[in-house]
Order: sequence, then C-alpha cells, then structure tokens
Amino acid sequence: MLTTGGFPKPICGWVAPMLNVNSGRYGFSFTQALRESLGSLRLLGKRSLLALLGIAVGCASVIALLNIGHNAVNEAISTFKSMGSNILVAHFAFIPGVDVKPAPSTLDTQALTRTIPTITHAAPITLYSTRVRFHGQGVDTNITGTSSDLAAVLDLQIEQGRFLSDYDRQTTYAVLGADIAKQLKVANQPIRVGSQLQIGEYLFEVIGILAAQGPNPLLPGSIDHSIILPIEAMRRLRSAPEIGSVVARARDTTTLSSDAVSLRDYLVSLSKGRRVEVEIPKQLLDGLTRQARTFSYLLAGLGGISLLVGGVGVMNVMLMNVSERRREIGVRMALGARPVDIGMLFMLEAAILSIAGAMFGSLLGVAAGYLFVKFSGWVFTLSLFSLPLGIASSLVIGLFFGINPALSAARLQPVEALRDD
Repeated sequence: MLTTGGFPKPICGWVAPMLNVNSGRYGFSFTQALRESLGSLRLLGKRSLLALLGIAVGCASVIALLNIGHNAVNEAISTFKSMGSNILVAHFAFIPGVDVKPAPSTLDTQALTRTIPTITHAAPITLYSTRVRFHGQGVDTNITGTSSDLAAVLDLQIEQGRFLSDYDRQTTYAVLGADIAKQLKVANQPIRVGSQLQIGEYLFEVIGILAAQGPNPLLPGSIDHSIILPIEAMRRLRSAPEIGSVVARARDTTTLSSDAVSLRDYLVSLSKGRRVEVEIPKQLLDGLTRQARTFSYLLAGLGGISLLVGGVGVMNVMLMNVSERRREIGVRMALGARPVDIGMLFMLEAAILSIAGAMFGSLLGVAAGYLFVKFSGWVFTLSLFSLPLGIASSLVIGLFFGINPALSAARLQPVEALRDD
C-alpha cells in the first residue's frame, strides 16, 4: 500500500486527519467531506454518470408529464371559454318502451324566446350525412340544417359572403364551414360565394364561407366540417327530418340552471315521450377538469415509477462502491474515523448524485414538456408545482436509496474491512 507521510493512501485519495484543525472539532469538516465525495464519484466514472442519469430521467418524467397534464387542462378550459359560458345545448332522446311523438322538424325560436325571456337566441340543429359534389369532385360531409339564429348563438364569424337570414327559409342557399370549403377546392376552380354545389338531386348556391371556428364539444357535429342549410331545406334531402338538438344563448350566466330547466320543459312539451337532456358548459368543464386532474396524477405516478428505478440504480452503484472500498473504510476506521463519519461520506455521495440528477432532470423535463405542448399546437404554461415536486421527489428518492449503502459502510468492523477477500 502506498504511503504519504507515513499515512496509508487508499483507493480514492489520501486519508485526511480526523481532527479538524480550523474548528478544533474531531471528525471531517463539511468541505473536506464534500471534496472526498466528489473525488470518489469521479473515480467511479461511468457508473456515477449512469446513476445520475437514472435520477435525471425519473425527475424529467415527473416534471414533463405534470406539465403535459397541466397544459391539457388549460387547453380544454380555453376551448370551453371560447365557445361561451352562457350556452345551453339540449338533445332529444328516446325513452325505451314508450310511444314517442316524432321530434319537430322546425322550431319557432321567437315563441321560445318569448316563453323564456332569459334566453336571447335559440337555434335548432338537424344533421344529415351525404356526398356533396363540386365540379365533379365528391366529398362525404355533414349537412347541418338550422336557422339564422345559429350565428348569434355561437358567435360565428364570416370570412366571405353572409350567413343565412330569415328570408332564406325556402331557398337552396348554403353556408360552408372553413374546412369543408378547403376540401371542395378544385384546381383552377376555388369555391367561392356564388358557386353551385350538388347535394342529393338539388343544386345549392354558396352564399357564405365561415372563418375557422375550432372544436366545440357541446355541439353534435363540427361547424368547420359542415355545410349549413336552412332547416326547411332539409325536406329536400330527407322525407321526415327531425331536430336532434337545440342550442341557446342565455342572457346571464347566473340563471343558467333555471334556464336549463325551462328549456327542457318547453322542448318536452313539443315532443311527447321524448327525454330532453340539457348540457351546461360549466358542468362539463368541472367534470373535464376533474378528469384531467386525475389524469395528471396518473401521469405523475408513471413518472414516479421511473424515478424509483433511478433510485434503485443509485443504491446499486453505492453498494458496489462500498464493496470496492472496504479496505479504505477499514483503514479510515483504524486511524480513528467514526461510523458517523463513514456514513456521512457515503450519504453525501448519494446526495450529490441526487442533486445533480434533479437539476439536470428538471431542465430536461421542462424542455420535453414544452416541446410536446408546442407540437400539439397549445400555449405552454409552466405548472407551478411541477418543478418543486419533481426536484423534491428526486432528492428524497436518491437519499432514501442511499441510506442502506451508508449504513452498510458505517457498520463495517475495521478487522473485517481490512481482511482480504
């Protein structure tokens, strides 16, 4: 064994004197212990790096998944807010075993708003799927029959032309959603106001093209992918069209619950034996938020599993480190090192791996979450508790799995440790 000034020289460096000269305290100073721990980890080389990466990947998983869940909730909330918090959507449904009267094919919206003064606008919706042709090109799409009030209820924005009016009820006019207008585009023949579409056996004139509206979970179909006709014109396509839904805009959000009851009772009176279900955005939003929060916790749990795997890696590296440094531990103890000094050295090594892994993993996790959110087309906002939770859990896991190797080193007997294997 090499010697330095009469003292044995162990594997990872020189054995420092047990007396802290600066403080007069017996044992290692923190600076000295930190220096020796860093030197030991440096000698471990790739094994230290792999243990650090295990903690980093686990920490990154927790932070990234929490941020993905957080931004998914924000996106859902913004979607609901954009479609209006004072919207009501009523759906007609069958009651099994009961003779039902067919749902109405049209709706007197003025009578509805007179009966329920707190509702400012209402529009019926009936859907029909068929093939539409434009200059020989056919596209399968949804036909939405409705009234002129739909624009006011959903705050539809027009890109070209105009929307349906009360004077268009008996006409063959059509308004196109933004996406279906792009699909029907033919080379050198872009669809525009005045173009003719063949729907069934009839030609319909395009009088307007809507701007992109985005998804609306409350509606039975996407406005962007629909061709909108006067609801009276649906009789040209179907022999007995029936209203499937009614969308309404309330005057005030504070009366939504009572408005929903009034709307349901009014529509039930129009169709005997039908069950009417009225949806309120706030109720759906609350349910969606709870589901998204649960999903976020599930994602964090999956990240926690990978963090546990990283902790096992730290313990494995530290146990191998203790096994390889038995003689060094024995020499230190023979020269007066206390079990607490030996344990502190190995706990400090585990802490260094955990802190470095947590710092690197936090940066990696934020970057991964940011990229996922951006590729999804969402607006990124950092979850406030993701970083503290990710870093704290990484430190706790790393230190927890470092306890066993540290105790194993501290409990070694000098005679046992110095004995050759």
